[in-house]
This record gives sequence, C-alpha cells and structure tokens, in this order.
Amino acid sequence: MIPAAILFALGPADAVPPLETHDDVVVTGSRTGGTSAASTTTIGRDDLDRLQPTSLLEALNEAAGVRAVSTGGPGGGSFLSTRGGEPNFTLVLIDGVRVNDPTNSKGGAFDFGEIDPSLVDGVEINRGAGSAIHGSDALSGVVNLRLRDPAPGSPLLLASVRGSTAGEVGGTLGLDRGWADGSVIAAGGWFDSGDQDGSSLRRAQGMARARQQVGTLDLRLFTLYAHTDRKTFPEDSGGPLLAVNRDRETGSGTLWVTGFSLRGTGGGIRPNLLIGYSRQQDDSDTPGIAPGVLDAVPALTASTRFSRLEATGYLSLDRGWITAAAGGGVLREKGRSMGTIDFGFPLPVDFALARTTFSGFAEATLRPMGGLSLDAAGRYDSVEHGPHRWTGGASIAWRLAPDAPTLFARIGTGFKLPSLYALGHPLIGNPALRPERNRDLEAGAEWRPTSESRLRIAWFENRFTDLIDFDPATFQTVNRALVTTRGVEAEGKVRIAEVTLSGSVAHLDIDSATPLRGRPRWQGSLRTAWTVLPALELNGAFRFNSSFNDSSIPTGAVVTAGHAEGDLGLLYRLSPALQVAATLRNLTDSRAQDAVGFPSIGRSARVTVSFSGL
Repeated sequence: MIPAAILFALGPADAVPPLETHDDVVVTGSRTGGTSAASTTTIGRDDLDRLQPTSLLEALNEAAGVRAVSTGGPGGGSFLSTRGGEPNFTLVLIDGVRVNDPTNSKGGAFDFGEIDPSLVDGVEINRGAGSAIHGSDALSGVVNLRLRDPAPGSPLLLASVRGSTAGEVGGTLGLDRGWADGSVIAAGGWFDSGDQDGSSLRRAQGMARARQQVGTLDLRLFTLYAHTDRKTFPEDSGGPLLAVNRDRETGSGTLWVTGFSLRGTGGGIRPNLLIGYSRQQDDSDTPGIAPGVLDAVPALTASTRFSRLEATGYLSLDRGWITAAAGGGVLREKGRSMGTIDFGFPLPVDFALARTTFSGFAEATLRPMGGLSLDAAGRYDSVEHGPHRWTGGASIAWRLAPDAPTLFARIGTGFKLPSLYALGHPLIGNPALRPERNRDLEAGAEWRPTSESRLRIAWFENRFTDLIDFDPATFQTVNRALVTTRGVEAEGKVRIAEVTLSGSVAHLDIDSATPLRGRPRWQGSLRTAWTVLPALELNGAFRFNSSFNDSSIPTGAVVTAGHAEGDLGLLYRLSPALQVAATLRNLTDSRAQDAVGFPSIGRSARVTVSFSGL
C-alpha cells in the first residue's frame, strides 16, 4: 500500500493533507468602468519604493483580504489566497495577459518569485469572482501587474542597485523616453537572495514596452522575459528546522510574455483588441521526504512546458448615461509534463494535453440618475469537445450626496477549468472532472472625502463548489468539496498635512470539512509616511496575523502561532536624479513561520540607490 503522504505529493495544490489532514485594456475591473472598482486595491510605484520588496508577495500581503507569503524562503513557492480561496483561484495578469500555469502540481497558481518588483509600476488587486469578465481562473480574484511606463518628458536613463544585510543583492538598468502621445522603455534586472537558511533565488529579467497614439487609436506592445534558479527544502519537509533529509530541492523556470493591445479613444463605437501570448518552462528535482507523523514522500522530478495564446476583441459604446461593451475571444492552451516518481525505480509520469476555449460576453453600466450606478455582465465560455459555462455578475452603487459615502452591493459567479495536471496526470488524473465554481456576494460602503483619502469597508461571502480533491479510495482526483468563506475587510488611506496613513484589516471565517491551511482568521497592516522636508520622507510599517492551520510530514497537523512585526525607513532625494531608500525590516527580529519549519528572515537592513536622469 502506498503511504498516504505520497498521495498528497501527487495531487494538485488544493488537495492538501487533512488536519488529521488602468490600464486602457481591461485588467481587474469591468470594461465599462462599473462599480467592481469598489473591490479594487492599487499598490503604486511609491508604495513599492518604500517597501523595497524582493518579491511582490511582500506588497500583496498588505492588501485587505489577501494572504501572500512564500512557502519556503526566497526559493520557495508562492501562496496567495484571496478571501480564503486556493492560490490557483486567483487569476494573475501581466499588463492584461494571463500567466497562470495549469501544467504543474500547483494546479494553475503563479510563482511571484519570477517577477522583479523594480520593473513593475503598480499592482491592481480585484477581489471576488471575475469570470464574467475574464472567464476561467478568476474564481476568487484577479491580480494585474502593470509594467513600468514612462511619462512625457521622463529621464532617459534608469538605474538602481540594492542590497541587504541578509545577503540580498540586485540591480536594474533601463532606457526610456516618453512624449505627448507615446513612450518606449527597455529595461533589465537581476537579483540574488544569497543563501537564507538553505533557501536561495537567482533571477534575471528583461522587458520592453512601447505605446503610441495614432489618431483615435491607442496602440501598445510589450514583451517580458524572466529566468529563475532556485534552491530550498521541499514543501512540507519541515524546512531547515525539522527536515531529516537535508538535501534541497533545485529548480529553474523561464517565463516569456508578450502582448499587443489596440483601444479606440474617440467616436461613438470604439474597437478594442488584446492579443496575448505566454510560454512557461519549469524543471525541478525534489528529494524524498523522510517519514514523520505522516508517511514519507518519494523523490520526484518534473519538467513542464506550457504555452497560451489568447485573442479578445470587443466594441464599446459610451453615451453618458449608459456604457456598454460586447465581444468575444478565443484561448488556446497547450501543456506537457515529463517526470518521474522514485518507488525504488523511476516511474515515468508523463502527459500532454491541449484545449481551446471560445467565449462571448456583454457588459453594461447604467447611470439613470445622479449618484446611482447599475452594472450587469454576462459571459459564455465553451471548451472545444469539453464543458461550457455561463457566468454573470451584477452590482449597484448609490451615493446619496456628492460628499457622502457610496453604498454598494454585488453578486457574481465564477468558474475554473480543471488544471491540465488534474486532468492528465497518468496516476491520479481524471478527464471527467467538472469545473470548480463560485458564487460570491459583497456589500459595503466606500467614502472618498478628498482625492488623497479613501475608506472602504465590505462584507463578503464566497461559496465554492465542485472543488477538486484527491480521493484515496479511487486513487484519482474528484469533485466533491464544498467550502464557504465569509468575512469583513476594511482599508483606508488619509493624508493630514505632511503625514499619510494607510492600512487594512480583515477577518475571515471558513466553513470546510477539512480545515484549510495558511489562512489566519485575522490579518492587518498599517503604514505611515511623513514628508519631513521636500527631499526627505520618513516612513514606518506594522503587520500582523493571527494563528492558522498548517501541516508538514514531520509534525502532521499543527496550528502555527500568529505574529506581529514592524519596519522603519526613509526616502531621501540627494538630487533631482538620485534617490536613496533605506529600510530596517522586522524591528522585533521575529522569526515567525509562514510554513512549518521555515522561519522568516530576522532583523535586516535594505538599501536601494536609484538614478533617473540624462
């Protein structure tokens, strides 16, 4: 009989051990500019400069309703949960092009370690089912990464170097130029985390982006290439503190994304087109995990190749009191995985699958009277020789007076096609799997008393059905789980004289037959920035989370303690072209564990020197 721990090693990411076990192209909101924006948070370039993140997970983890951490140090995987959903329930876009990889065992999640934060201009986070806009994968939320885009008259040369007392070093170099109706930028970056408790990440990246207005058409083209090499203890091994087998998992990944968009900016009926292509490659060699409270896991190798081509076109109409859009798209996905499982002999576990999805959609926003906005969206997705799904969403927003808060309510449905891994794996795959589904509700209020102040509070409920899990009785993936998540989240930003305060707090309740891992009941953050002098800003941050359920092979089910930590930093402009950012991270020297046996980095200092001139 194969030990139970092996079954979870074979299963998709959502089959976890039980606790015995702005842009101009549509990104996260609606194409009509509807009230879905009430659930959207934007992390800007200024926020990233203050934080100096080595991974975008650090920035995402401060957003309300989002849990974003590494599962094994710098070289570990990414865990991002939006309002309690699985990591593969959040669609990730780069300038509107989807980059989730459904070929590996993560079931369609995205590794944020592949992206250099210094090449990102901002991050948009939209919570709630977004399938009426994006189709499959937007089950609990959407994250869009906006690449840097120079403004008119921007400097020609961009350069930065950064380092930390934890051994992290990196840098970027770029050339850009912006003019009245266009811009162009080419930039590259590199990063080396050094060895941190047996975990390391090396990253190299390059990107180019061009934008030009031609008459009433806005044209954009970008491409991004990234390569990573990583080393860490295997997930669920107990990490540097508890792992018996001290061999590390090694891996490398390559990501290439390119996109072209066309948007009409004038006239009654405006054309819009987005063509996106992505290609991903990942190779990993994972040593076996020695038995503990749970059974041993054998050594694994995997080499995956995945490509995606998507074209979406639609016409939009704006008549003041009504904004509407209608169109369709086609999505072609192709993946192959080659690997082995060591059962005393290398057992091959190869598979290859492809699928094509056709879609049609329509959206409308009505403004029948001052302060009242009504939105509706519907979409039909059909997989060639496979399932089809209708999804929809509707919302209402009402502001009683110009200076009053806006009350909003929303309902939406979402779905996620089974990953190619869950469908095609030769040992556990099940080609009869149904798409996972979600129905979400949200209600709340948002108040914007000034252009620099915002307060939002919302109640939400997600009902996830047909979730994919592993069934030991049939030894394959099946649809059976039902999970309900509900909670309250609040976030705000206020500027008082020269001081800006921003923060978030969220409370999450989960109703699940199997307690879910990595999701604290309480989580929050607070950030302050004080402009002491025109050239000097002092800033600070505070983050906390309560305890959460987790598991590892050495320990079995555990409850990991919550923690709190704070930072202090400064931004100092030495000249119009030269800026220094310094941050003292984790002042309390907390060695909290975001995954069992993997302590976070203790107290460290980060410094970034940036040049923007010529």
